[in-house]
Amino acid sequence: MKKQNRMAYLALGIVFVVFNVLAFAIPTEKTGTFWTAYVFTVLAFAAQIGIWYIAFGKAETLKSKFLGIPLLHVGVAALIVQLIAFAVFMAVPSLPVWAAVVTSAIIFGGAGICLIAGDVGRDEIERVEEKVSRKVFYLKDLQTDIELLAEQEADPEVKSKLLKLAEAVRFSDPMSNAALADIEAEIAGKVAALKNADHKADVIAEVKLLLAERNKKAKLLK
Repeated sequence: MKKQNRMAYLALGIVFVVFNVLAFAIPTEKTGTFWTAYVFTVLAFAAQIGIWYIAFGKAETLKSKFLGIPLLHVGVAALIVQLIAFAVFMAVPSLPVWAAVVTSAIIFGGAGICLIAGDVGRDEIERVEEKVSRKVFYLKDLQTDIELLAEQEADPEVKSKLLKLAEAVRFSDPMSNAALADIEAEIAGKVAALKNADHKADVIAEVKLLLAERNKKAKLLK
């Protein structure tokens, strides 16, 4: 367990101990309402362990950890609201048991819905980011291949055309679509064939046309 996680759980444990001390040290009648609110509050504390694990337990990158913060906020907010509710029921133990049950159920239900929505949203953001990263890598890889060809090219005119092609790839639309798979594969194939092509200038011109077509289609598919 990482140091920051240990410290967070330690802080949670300290707050839980303080909660119990106050709950039983303050002189108040321990009615069914008190015990009902107490049990729900203990469950709210216990739920923090699972919530914090969901928020940060599997986070491998800084971005993933950042996206987990809203889940942590929901969990802590739910705990605070439950603590307030417990304080009210402890102060007024004559309130009916059903009031404690309904109030706590609403708190738990609302928090649960927010947590599910937040976790689904994080997964979707990460999925889209991963998809975009793969497409950006495709263009970066293509640009690198063309730049390497330019470095190895002895003909100054062809070298210049290759560098301009690499620049065109660099500023191409990074977004993609399944409908562009064929044309992107064709572009990659022609770039790979450039190394041994007899008429490189002609192949470069073909790649530029295909790249322009690909970018236009990418805009239409947005």
